[in-house]
Amino acid sequence: MGREKWHSHVDYMLTILGYSVGVGGMWKFPYMCMRNGGGAFLFLFLVFSVIGAIPCVFLEMVIGQYGQSGPVRVWNLCPPFKGIGLGNVLISMFFSTYYPVLFAWFFFYLYFSFSAQIPWAHCGNSWNTPSCISQSDVNVGMPGNATNATLTASIVPGALHNASSGFNGTGNWTATVSGMTAAEEFWRFRVLDISDGLQYLGDIRWPIFGCLVITYVLLFLFLFQGIKVSGKVVYVTVGIPYILITVFLIRGSLLPGSADGIYYFLYPKFDKLLEPKIWVEACNYALYSLGISWGCLITLASHNKFNNNCFRDVLIIVAADVVTAVYVGFAFFAIMGHVAHLRGVAVDAFQSSGFNLGFIVYPEAVASLPLPQLWSALTFITLLFLGIDSQVPCFEITITALVEQFPRLEKTGCLPHILVLLPSLVMGLLYMCRGGIYVLTLVDWFAFFPSMLVFAMLECFVVSWCYGTNRLEKDISMMWGKTVPKAMIISLKYICPILFLGIFSYSLYSYRPPKYGDYVYPDWATGIGWVISFASLVPLPVIFILTVYGTEGKTLREKIKKALEPNKHWGPSTFGTEDCSGEALEAMM
Repeated sequence: MGREKWHSHVDYMLTILGYSVGVGGMWKFPYMCMRNGGGAFLFLFLVFSVIGAIPCVFLEMVIGQYGQSGPVRVWNLCPPFKGIGLGNVLISMFFSTYYPVLFAWFFFYLYFSFSAQIPWAHCGNSWNTPSCISQSDVNVGMPGNATNATLTASIVPGALHNASSGFNGTGNWTATVSGMTAAEEFWRFRVLDISDGLQYLGDIRWPIFGCLVITYVLLFLFLFQGIKVSGKVVYVTVGIPYILITVFLIRGSLLPGSADGIYYFLYPKFDKLLEPKIWVEACNYALYSLGISWGCLITLASHNKFNNNCFRDVLIIVAADVVTAVYVGFAFFAIMGHVAHLRGVAVDAFQSSGFNLGFIVYPEAVASLPLPQLWSALTFITLLFLGIDSQVPCFEITITALVEQFPRLEKTGCLPHILVLLPSLVMGLLYMCRGGIYVLTLVDWFAFFPSMLVFAMLECFVVSWCYGTNRLEKDISMMWGKTVPKAMIISLKYICPILFLGIFSYSLYSYRPPKYGDYVYPDWATGIGWVISFASLVPLPVIFILTVYGTEGKTLREKIKKALEPNKHWGPSTFGTEDCSGEALEAMM
């Protein structure tokens, strides 16, 4: 029986686009722009998308489509390096344990978006503290006799300020207040009921866990139906977010101060280019945004028809990913420019990272808009749809690897899905505790560092030097009858490995321990983080040694040389003849 195929090529392209954009595009990209000088980061992101992401996406699409295999079996092209595929699966598994938790939080916020008064816009709720700062406190009006005054209200999520106010002698009215905003108190005390640290996990937040169970039920329904159904779902889960982002962009652009936000987004602070950190983060995000080294691109491409043109696909996907990131940036910074205008602060005052941006700054921003319930609901509906697009392919990677390793599971109906989803749901209980956000931050911090760069570098090296670019070009010619530009081969063989090695080396050199707000992780927690980080790398030496040891040969050199050759399981062995051109069939005879 042949491998299941996409019903149409559009299904495949939309699935990859939805996977690459995801929730990260809604908060990770704006945050990266904020902390790295706006247009300066945008410029480097574009550069690395061309010289780093395009070759790697092309490579993963080609080997997945030619091998018609998932992320582990595809490395039959060079068996000692099957550890790359297993490492990809482990990265996706780490990601899949905590990403549904974000989905559950989105559900929780969506529920409260339909309240008569949005609870994170005002104080006076049961969870608020006496020092809570409401939306009206943040957008405080001018004193009656200060006709030419301008307000400076330094209210930044997570920051505490001394309470003082008055004229500063220049006609400007300054106001600083002490405490957390209502949005942050909702996040910390109502959603998380956060404990004092990782060592105090506390009770399970059962309302959030209920949202998590709903999330897994939806995931099961999407996954169990296979790609022919999930490939149709993306028409909704990808299409609706684009519509809603367009609505945000139009509405935001009509508000006062939006131009300042967009200017900050586009104007490059060239002095930032002198900082190595911005180069590292731009390269990392270019790889992260397209899911390189996660095994997803390989898995999705393995369901293509054999004669599909991957080179055309990669140009479309990378271009769409970049354009979408820029489009989201315009919408986000237009609204943040308006919020900054209301508060009398600069746009870069909102440099909240990751989860704070998603669950504090976004809610605060929509609470500042007219009809906040509407904008809040639209925001979290958008995030929910984007979350579906990212979660389904990640679980599909693990399910595919499991079925390929144990083929009998394919005939057991939903059993493979249960074997993958149920342990992830049980793991979710850890994140549902009052100290779960500390666990989640730790896993998120170390799950991709430094393994993502290592696998990207190894993929380029193994395919270009061990498998060989000559073989690769013949495979490409067999599939769609054309060759690719020499620049692509040069990039895979020289530019990408050297680039990733440099970025990887500096990442280790500039490493800093994780933090959540002001909480600094103890040494033992950082040690656990490094175990998570290197867990996906452990299969590399283990599988290499075992494979070489089990290969026939009199000397170690003979064993290694023979082991590096593609084995009998490598190649297009499961597609039907209708997928191949006449030239391809003739070449295989």
